[in-house]
Amino acid sequence: MNDGMTLWRERVNAYWNMAIRYLRLIGNSGFLFTVYVLIIIGSYYYSVFLDWLPHSFPAVWVFVAVFAHLLTRSDVRTFVKPADVVFLLPYESKLGTYFKASKWYTTVLQCAVILLVLVILSPLFSQYLASEAGSLFLIFVFLTVAKIWNVFASWEEQRFQGDSERHSHFLLRGIVNITFTFFLFSGSHSLFIVATLFIMLGLWFLYYKRLSERLTIKWDHLIEVEQAMLLSFYRVANAFTDVPQLKNKVRPRHYLNWLINGLTDSNKSVYHYLFSKSFIRSNDYGGIYIRLVFIAAIVIIALPSGWLQLVVLLLFLHMMTTQLSTLWYHYDTNMWVDLYPVDIDMKKNALSQLTFRLLIIMSGVQVGVLLVTSTWQITATGLVIAIAYAYIGSQKLVHKRRK
Repeated sequence: MNDGMTLWRERVNAYWNMAIRYLRLIGNSGFLFTVYVLIIIGSYYYSVFLDWLPHSFPAVWVFVAVFAHLLTRSDVRTFVKPADVVFLLPYESKLGTYFKASKWYTTVLQCAVILLVLVILSPLFSQYLASEAGSLFLIFVFLTVAKIWNVFASWEEQRFQGDSERHSHFLLRGIVNITFTFFLFSGSHSLFIVATLFIMLGLWFLYYKRLSERLTIKWDHLIEVEQAMLLSFYRVANAFTDVPQLKNKVRPRHYLNWLINGLTDSNKSVYHYLFSKSFIRSNDYGGIYIRLVFIAAIVIIALPSGWLQLVVLLLFLHMMTTQLSTLWYHYDTNMWVDLYPVDIDMKKNALSQLTFRLLIIMSGVQVGVLLVTSTWQITATGLVIAIAYAYIGSQKLVHKRRK
């Protein structure tokens, strides 16, 4: 191997060619429409929320918590593959440009995330911190410098063999970042900010840079980190389409087996049993369901009493229906399931029954929230809408999404 950059470009292009295909499917998904509506509703009530906040609201600590986290979490995207531990290990000395490109690639993407979050929080910044913290642009420049330090330091930390050493260094960077962001957003004198940056610079030259001289790259750990990042993207894409590369984590959860008979008539057919079992054991279904139920309840509580609460209720039921529609494909890669002498209509019936009961449970929770936070007219209307959607969604929409 003569040029590490050639290999890096090939892998980045291959990844983005794959990612763009999934992003197109996400963009064409009806699920995304739900997200658009929630963003529009959220943007309106964002200003209402800011007006509601008291003058004593600790906005500084909100910014410190958010941006210290974004700075400290700086895993480097390397695009390495499991086979590299065998085939690229002999060429490790020639991969300097490869890993250097990975560090700058990671820096650019994570700085873009910081910029996006900064823009989203800019109204809160203008209301509480602008008079003391100064220019938002200058703050972004300082955050970019700090992010570069974190990414390059995080890369050197990957050379440690044990998780305890990596975690202790992660904690060290976290303390430095908390101190830095506090000085940055609290309106402290610029000397404190510059002094913290010099401390970062000193740590880099006196400690982190020397790690490369005595420690080698830990390929197994790099592969583990890369696979975790890739899995995160696949999980998002799997909400909209079937992702063959996704390796789902399944947990036994024997303590929840009593729910199986409640979710479906599990003795009716093999699919009634399998779908309910998969829902309980897989985080891609049960975990998402619980999160959506809680998020929907929180949003409904936050909104003022009115028709917008009903819109949010309907949108979250739609989101849950879209999620459950992917259960249809859950066993497509398992050849043994095809051996069961079960008619396709029975499989449809199993998915419909599970979806209906889950939507009814979700509706019951949200209607209970409406009963406490809204008028009886809104609650009654919400009950009717939820039951109607649960029936239509389970009988028609969940199968329509599947197609």
